Amino acid sequence: MRTQASVEELIRRLYQELGGKPEDLLQIKPMDGGWDNALSYEITRKDRKHSTVYRKDLDDGNKQNIKSALSTFS
Repeated sequence: MRTQASVEELIRRLYQELGGKPEDLLQIKPMDGGWDNALSYEITRKDRKHSTVYRKDLDDGNKQNIKSALSTFS
């Protein structure tokens, strides 16, 4: 079962692997569901830019797609 802690830890770790500072991620919020079944997660940085990570990528363990999403804040 996916938990808030596991989702946040994975996203922060992958963001750090990209060279970002995990503390710059202001908020990670589940969209269209709870932490265990959200269809996507909206990530907000301190500069108020947003990115979206999809549940499918988390379910499939597709770290490359997650990293791609984390590199495209707008």
